[in-house]
Amino acid sequence: MFRTVRIGRPLAMGAAAMLISLSAVAATASTVWAGPGTPTPSAEPSQTCCHTELTVDGPGTLGLAGQPVEFTEKITNASATESEDVFLNLVADAGAGMPENGLAIWYRTDDGTWEKVTLEYHSGSFQGALPPTITLGPGESRVLHLRLGLPMGEPHNGDSNGGTQSVKLTSSVGAADGSWVLQARDVRTIPVKGLTAGFTGVPTTAVPGGAPVEFKATVANTTASDYVNVSSVLFTDRHTTVQVYREGKWVTLPPVLTAAEPDTAGFYLRGRDHTVPAGDTSTVRVRVSWKANAPLGKTRLAQRVIVNEGGSVPFRGTTVGTTSAQVTLTASQSTSPSPSQSPTTSASPSTSASASASTGATPTPTPTPTPTPTPTPATSTPANTGTQLASTGTDNSGTIALSLGGTAFVLAGGSLAAYTRLRRRA
Repeated sequence: MFRTVRIGRPLAMGAAAMLISLSAVAATASTVWAGPGTPTPSAEPSQTCCHTELTVDGPGTLGLAGQPVEFTEKITNASATESEDVFLNLVADAGAGMPENGLAIWYRTDDGTWEKVTLEYHSGSFQGALPPTITLGPGESRVLHLRLGLPMGEPHNGDSNGGTQSVKLTSSVGAADGSWVLQARDVRTIPVKGLTAGFTGVPTTAVPGGAPVEFKATVANTTASDYVNVSSVLFTDRHTTVQVYREGKWVTLPPVLTAAEPDTAGFYLRGRDHTVPAGDTSTVRVRVSWKANAPLGKTRLAQRVIVNEGGSVPFRGTTVGTTSAQVTLTASQSTSPSPSQSPTTSASPSTSASASASTGATPTPTPTPTPTPTPTPATSTPANTGTQLASTGTDNSGTIALSLGGTAFVLAGGSLAAYTRLRRRA
């Protein structure tokens, strides 16, 4: 978790091998460097004049569209005789799929308030320097408290397109004496995940007009980020009645319909704008029944976890977790429903964050009638399913996009690192 780097500074200030070669160096300590991603100089100096150490206790994970995660960076002057004036430069590279409003860094001031670091953006890379020059006496250390987050826009207005599997954070200590010589550097890659959605015990069959089917819907947060403004939505066809078990009784949820998707109904399983702390897992008991006039055949249940839902169009926000299960509606049922046994993914993996805007949403879970329905196993996706990239906030005509297939964006272990693109419809 900790890494200490020492880099000596040449006595000759013009020694190009030890300059921070980021295309252009700042004219002042508070100005950002121009070219992200340039490797550290390979040449070692023949003489050194200073001893600066950088130790970073960085975040283990980041939650996409979650709250920022706090970490520390410790700068130490190991010299026993000389003082040093330094500054800290930060470069966070999230890849070309990350929008300009998708990443932010904060620092804690001396009075305890948090201020945003001014960042310059270029093709998914963010770079900036902490404003104050840091003066360290002989043997003195300074611990800097920082926060890194992927807000993907403003609260209740995601307003962004993109996602990422990881953030490469480069922290560099530079001399603030006018030479701008690199003194210490730390480079680390931070995984990015989303919330995980899952179903347990979804039956393979149901009878229209018959008894409801019961199962559990789970949302888990395995990231280091807290989540706020979360909506867990169950999407079904319009022929259903959905209930959840709250405070010892079954409560019927009101359906939410949109003109653009008249055959799809959404139900808020936990209400709107609930919180999911880091490490938290919550489960809701759900009952779904189909009306007697529901078409026979295959239909689908889907849970979508949305962050910062806002605007006049329902379900528009940053989707950070999805799961789905197939149910076959039959005319009669001789035995009691049996839960699904074989989880499968509802979307195909993609290796690029740019597998995004062009794919759009896949068909909604409207049942497809079949003349002679045959029960088939329900397919419930694992909890950590990836999804397509989302368009949020600025979509003036967008509505539900129930992404049950098509392109996906999945991390190692199946963790979500992108979010569903909402289909724009006229």
